[in-house]
Amino acid sequence: MAGKTDFLKSFKKELDDMEGIGTSAHPPRYWYSTGNFVLNKIISGSFYKGIPQGRVTNFAGSAGAGKSFLAANCIRAAQQAGAMVLVVDSENSLDDEFMTKIGVDTTSDYTYADVVTINDVARVVSRFLKGYKDAFGTDPTAPQALILIDSLDMLITETEQDHYEKGVQKGDQGQKNKQLKQMLRTFVQDIKRLNVTMVVTSQVYKNQDVLNGEGLWIISDAVKYSASQIVLLSKLKLKDKTDNAVSGIRMKAEGNKTRFTKPFQTVVVEVPYETGMDPYSGLLETAIELGVVEKKGSRYSIVGEADSWYSKDIATFAEKILLSCEAKTNAFLKANPDAEVDEDDLAASEEGLSKKKSKKFSKATE
Repeated sequence: MAGKTDFLKSFKKELDDMEGIGTSAHPPRYWYSTGNFVLNKIISGSFYKGIPQGRVTNFAGSAGAGKSFLAANCIRAAQQAGAMVLVVDSENSLDDEFMTKIGVDTTSDYTYADVVTINDVARVVSRFLKGYKDAFGTDPTAPQALILIDSLDMLITETEQDHYEKGVQKGDQGQKNKQLKQMLRTFVQDIKRLNVTMVVTSQVYKNQDVLNGEGLWIISDAVKYSASQIVLLSKLKLKDKTDNAVSGIRMKAEGNKTRFTKPFQTVVVEVPYETGMDPYSGLLETAIELGVVEKKGSRYSIVGEADSWYSKDIATFAEKILLSCEAKTNAFLKANPDAEVDEDDLAASEEGLSKKKSKKFSKATE
């Protein structure tokens, strides 16, 4: 009688011969930063990661919460890594002027598609992916690409478009969510073996039943099950301390769903209108919670080092703080993969990130 080794060897050979069946399960080959180190951490588990290759990431939130802004930051990071970019815009919000202000190059390896219906998106993306596979296959060294769909909720169905052209205001009997879900499921299967990253944005809806355990906001089932990561965004006002005028937004981000770290960690990132998002916003508080930085009176210092600094010198220490935080977190997780950590033990656990009241890094020592 054949042993299990012979059986598995034979079975794996059969799998190799089956068309369309993959036989390897690898983690993301690369990641794109969101533009903020702590936000990267709460959705990917690392300050230096963020948005993964071969997966779908969803930025969900109410109007004006920063979804398109955050997606554009990811595009900028992707371009810095040499990626091609396809922007699929249903809101007419990602114009070249807006993207250029954030640092996106709209003149090189950048394609923009203005769409109306769900079928429009399916046609554009499927043709892009077919062309990509024809040109590069599933070669792990193939050129990188990022696809952004902004937003899913503004799309309409062919039925809704037909009704409009006939001058009829009528629903589509729930077809929109069904079509979105089917489309996203297809995209998930199509990109998982490619050097392609997908980001989508969607609206959220107020929870009408606070006892159902969903929280304040409801994320549509159409996107909930397809995304590897869902970042739930909400907007707070950022006011100038001198005249109390609104000078930007405080973007609260929650890792609502993630397959790479603990879910439901949050950070509040300040985004001034004039200067944009600070990549270090929230980092100092996180470093204190992890026991990497300590406060002594009006001074802050890296634990174990004699030098202290004032707020004007913090930027000099940013990279050292990041490396220390990353090392501390990795060491803890390696030593305690299944540990139950007390909520108050912020020096040992990254659980403290979910309790943060983040401030802009450059103002954190004022």
